[in-house]
Amino acid sequence: MNLKKHLIRLGIVLLTAVFLAGYVIPMWSLVIPIASYDATADKQALKKMEEELAALRGTSAQATDAYKNALAEYKKAEADLALAEELKISLDREIHALETEIEKTQQLLNTYNEQLVYYADAVAQKQTEIEERFALFIDRVRINYEDSFTSYLEIILSSESFSDFLYRVDIIGSLLDYDKRVLAALDRSKKDLSEMQTEYQTLQYNAQQTLDKLATDMPVLEQKRLDNEALIQQLEEDFLKLKNNKDATEEEKRKLDEQVRKKEAQIKAAEAEIEKKIKEAQEKERLENYVGGVLGWPCDLKHNIISSYFVDRINPVYGYREKHNGIDIPLPYGSAVLAANAGTVIVSEYHYSYGYYVVIDHGGGISTLYGHNSKLLVSVGQQVKKGQTIALAGSTGVSTGSHIHFCVRKNGVAVDPLGYVNKP
Repeated sequence: MNLKKHLIRLGIVLLTAVFLAGYVIPMWSLVIPIASYDATADKQALKKMEEELAALRGTSAQATDAYKNALAEYKKAEADLALAEELKISLDREIHALETEIEKTQQLLNTYNEQLVYYADAVAQKQTEIEERFALFIDRVRINYEDSFTSYLEIILSSESFSDFLYRVDIIGSLLDYDKRVLAALDRSKKDLSEMQTEYQTLQYNAQQTLDKLATDMPVLEQKRLDNEALIQQLEEDFLKLKNNKDATEEEKRKLDEQVRKKEAQIKAAEAEIEKKIKEAQEKERLENYVGGVLGWPCDLKHNIISSYFVDRINPVYGYREKHNGIDIPLPYGSAVLAANAGTVIVSEYHYSYGYYVVIDHGGGISTLYGHNSKLLVSVGQQVKKGQTIALAGSTGVSTGSHIHFCVRKNGVAVDPLGYVNKP
C-alpha cells in the first residue's frame, strides 16, 4: 500500500518537473487522426468498367458499320427491284400494244384479202363484159367497114332538104363518136379495176410485211418479259435476304447500343459515387476559405474562342443529348494549360472521357478541371500558383480535336465557368 502511494507521488513529481522544464506535448499527438478516403479500389473497378465500355463501343462501332453496309445494300436491292418492276410494267404495256397492233394488222390484212377477191371477181366480170362488147363492136365495125360508105351515102342522099342533110350527117357522126366513147369507157373501166387491184395487192403486201415484222418482234419481247420475270424473282430473293440481314444487324446494333448505354450509366453511377466520396473527404481536409480573386483564363489570352458552351448539346462523338458541364477552348497541340487560380492539385490522372486531366481545389468549395491534355505536369497534393503551367493541351479521351475542356465546380456541382472567369 505504501509502495502504491509512493509510485503515484513519484509520477506526480515527474510530471511537475517536466512541466516546469517547459516541455510541452504537441497538440497533434492529442488529436485522433481522420482517415482519408482511398479511391484506389473504386478507381480500379471504374477502370475495368471503362475498359469494358471501350470494348463495347468498339464492337458497337463495328455493328454500326455492318448495319450501315447492310442498310445500303438493302436500299440498293430495293431500288433495283423497283426498277425491274417498272421495266416489267413497261414490257407488259409494250407487249399488249404489240398484240393489239398484230390483231389490227391481221384484221386489215383479212379486209385486203376480201377486197382482192372482190376486185378479182369484178375485174374478171368486167373483162368478160369488155370482151363481149368488144366482139359486138368489132362485128359492127366490120359491117360498117364493108358497106359503111353505101349505108352512110344512102342515108345522106335520101335527105329531103339541106337541113335534113346536115341533120343526117350529124347523126352519122354521133354514131361513130358513140362507138369510140363506148370503146374508151370500156377501156377505162378495165384500167381502173386493174389499178385498184394493184393498189390492194400493194396494201396486202405491206400489211403482210408489217404482220411478219410484228410476229418477229413478239417472241423477242416475250423473251425479254421472261428474262425480266426471272430477274425480278432473283431480286426479290436477294431483297428478302438483304432485308433479313439489315434487320438482324439493326437488332444487333440496338442490343449493343443498349449495352453501351447501360455500361455508361454504370460508369456514371460509379463516377458519381467516387466523386461523392472524394467530396466528403475534401470536405474534411480542404481549405475552408476560398483563396480569393477572380479565376484566370486557363491558357494564353490570345486563345479566346469558345467552341462549345455550358449548355445542353448533342455529343459530337456519340450523338446523344447531354449536359456539357464546362466550356471548350480550341488550342494548338502542346500549348500551355494554366491554373486558373492558386490551390492544391487533388486529381492528376487519365480518364476514359476526360483523357489526361487535372483538378485543382481552390478552397471554399471551388475547384477547377482541365481535360483532354496530352501531358500532365503536376501531381496530386502539389501546391500551384495562379497562371502556372499544369499541363500541355491535346485531344486525349473522348475528343474531336486539340482543346481544353474547362470546368468549374461549386461544392462538387458543375457551374457555368463564365460566371467565375472573365472571357478575354
